Amino acid sequence: MNIRNAKKAVLATTSLLAIMAAPAPLHAQQGANDEVQQSNSDIIIVTANRREESIQDSPMAITAFGGDELANRSITSIEQVGAIAPGVQISTYQGDTSIFIRGIGTPTIIAGTDSSTATYIDGVYISRPAAIGPQFFDIERIEVLRGPQGTLYGRNATGGAVNIVTNRPTDILEGNLQLTVGNYDRFRVAGALSGPLNDAIRARLAFQWEDRDGYATVTRPDDTTERVEDKEDYAIRLTVEADLSPDATLILNGDYYRADDKANAYYYASAGYADEIPGWYGTREGSQTVPYFAMKNSGRVSAAASRDIFADVPYFNKVENWGLGATLDWDIADYNLKVIGSYRDTNPISQNEFDLSDAYVNYVGREEDHWQWSGEVQLSSPVDKPFSWIAGAYYFEERNIIDNDIFGNFWEPILIQGFMDLQAAGVLPPFPVVFPDSDLCCELHLSGEQETKAWATYLDTQWEVSDQITIRLGGRYSEERRDGRQNFDLIMLPDIRIAPNTIFFPNAITEDRDAAQPDPFGFVIAPVNGPTTFSAFTPKLGIDFKPSDDVMLYASVQRGFKSGGYNIGSSQLDPFEPEKIWSYEIGARTELLDRALLLNASAFWYDYTNLQAQDSVGNQPIIRNVGKARVRGFEVETVARPTDFFRLEGALTYVDAQFTDGQLTEVLRPAPLTQDPGTFVRDLDGLRLPRAPRWKFSIAGQVEQPLGDSGTITARTEYHWQSKIYFTVFNIDAASQESYGLLRASLGFTSADDRWSVRLFGDNLTGETYFTNQILTGTVYGAEFVGPLGAPRTYGVDLRFNF
Repeated sequence: MNIRNAKKAVLATTSLLAIMAAPAPLHAQQGANDEVQQSNSDIIIVTANRREESIQDSPMAITAFGGDELANRSITSIEQVGAIAPGVQISTYQGDTSIFIRGIGTPTIIAGTDSSTATYIDGVYISRPAAIGPQFFDIERIEVLRGPQGTLYGRNATGGAVNIVTNRPTDILEGNLQLTVGNYDRFRVAGALSGPLNDAIRARLAFQWEDRDGYATVTRPDDTTERVEDKEDYAIRLTVEADLSPDATLILNGDYYRADDKANAYYYASAGYADEIPGWYGTREGSQTVPYFAMKNSGRVSAAASRDIFADVPYFNKVENWGLGATLDWDIADYNLKVIGSYRDTNPISQNEFDLSDAYVNYVGREEDHWQWSGEVQLSSPVDKPFSWIAGAYYFEERNIIDNDIFGNFWEPILIQGFMDLQAAGVLPPFPVVFPDSDLCCELHLSGEQETKAWATYLDTQWEVSDQITIRLGGRYSEERRDGRQNFDLIMLPDIRIAPNTIFFPNAITEDRDAAQPDPFGFVIAPVNGPTTFSAFTPKLGIDFKPSDDVMLYASVQRGFKSGGYNIGSSQLDPFEPEKIWSYEIGARTELLDRALLLNASAFWYDYTNLQAQDSVGNQPIIRNVGKARVRGFEVETVARPTDFFRLEGALTYVDAQFTDGQLTEVLRPAPLTQDPGTFVRDLDGLRLPRAPRWKFSIAGQVEQPLGDSGTITARTEYHWQSKIYFTVFNIDAASQESYGLLRASLGFTSADDRWSVRLFGDNLTGETYFTNQILTGTVYGAEFVGPLGAPRTYGVDLRFNF
């Protein structure tokens, strides 16, 4: 879509948002013990503020989808939510869920990194991105909170927070079964059985199993083919709810997930700086890729953005994670005490390649062995008083053992040149440098271990000054202690260590923190310089004004922070510091024209400082804090029903997210000949933050036509569009995704008694090919960009039975 058409599309969407004016029922999805609100429209009940309230009474930028609405739109993954939620980008990459909100997120793929969006499952913070996606089944609702959530959610919530609330056990025996059949030989079965075990105990058992053929075809050196980016996984969850007394309820839950497929495919995106700068391969920076291409180009290579790829290594993706949780909900007089405890174990392991040729060049292995446990205590005052509050204390602990193994069958000439350079510089004594040519050299280990212990206390208050004005004040004090060790080395298979070499550099392998010193190549096996403690106070101030029952205006100022830590799997022994963000937001949540039109809007401005970004020192990648950024924009959401059977929806987002200060080393841009190669320093002022489209809009129409006493036919069409995004802070076109739009549609029938339904659905019906993320393979690995593609055109049929 060109600029002129993009402007027309934005203007058309703006016009649609302005003219929608008719009754607009919203889907309401509530827990088994909640009473459904009835009015001119059913409004979803959310707990974004740790209190049950109508979404229209929540003074924040929030979008929520109930479980029935997700099912009616054939949304079965959290990645699909990213396409329909304003200001949000969600992708699943190498098994990890990556979430960006209003341009703030974590673009790295190295195992062990923290997200900038806090994700909660039934009130429990999920630390590892590999554990988020598997929880998306048997959902009561999902809430997406845009903007920093420093008070109630705390650590790693600079972008926002995502709350996933699962269905609770019911007082009566009921269940459901859903079957999905689609192209790519997709077969999915999901269901739940819920009801009382006796007068005081209820239980719910939910499950999901899916098998799908791959979106991509791999051709091997012997011309055999294999489908990859497939899906074969299952998940199960048991929830037991016990009434300990009329005022106390204990909820116990456990879940298990397992995947065994090849869902982890890279696709070739571009040659990187070689596409950006003419003659780049002839520069000093580009010449470092020669050994890599000498191997890669001996085979057949994959085309850009093609799902027909060449590869020679076995692909596999094996994930196992499980968790246990307990929640005590106790009403003590007019107060409420909630105690939440949880343990989770996450173990993803995968292998693929990013050279994408059928020559024996490269493979990439990733593995995490992670556990976390947390505990939280919340005490809430009565909500029917003019002044109410929530006070809490939180503790979190985790340990993550990380393995990132990248093999390259071209290291011999690189090592020979490196050792000769050290000899010329007098760092090493003269000796013959010989590395025999071998298919066993070498495997690079970007591995290590990280430990975190965090605690926090918080207080959130609201004071109803009058029937129209409410003042909200809160604050959270957070403290974290982080420690770890680096295992950054190079081996010749199976286990001969090439570097670091303790004969010449004895302190490159040590358990003494004070003595540890990486070798001249950066290789080191040692504890980090720690432990290190980070702390932050994140306050919030807000004011709400309700001129009428159907209109709420709000303004807020709040602070967020993302924890500092260690760049595990590198030469970096020193920690990087936390990110800080101040958010200023105004908004309106309205039901207009006798509740005939729902119209919500917000405008925001962020001061974003101490950004954690990847830099290079001595040609070694590090993470350091750099500069400042400004994020500003607005969002509009609306729902209307011109007639009793016709529903219209629209959303529009504008985000201007760019650096205002800071410098980073752009190692691949040719440096002046007066400088060493790889030392070009780039001024970031004016460059856009990664994965932050300036414009994003959605439009949808839905028709519901009753067929007498038989049931109802529902037809729905929706279109989602976003403008260009960059995948690096340097904003090069070779690492970007041009604007694109996704068309979704469905046609369904639901019986009058709601006992069964059938629905035809289609996603990405125009067959758009687009990248959801891209990463740089590394200088010695060709300096190419690869990444995941969004799902191709898919379609199928859903059958659902309720009993």
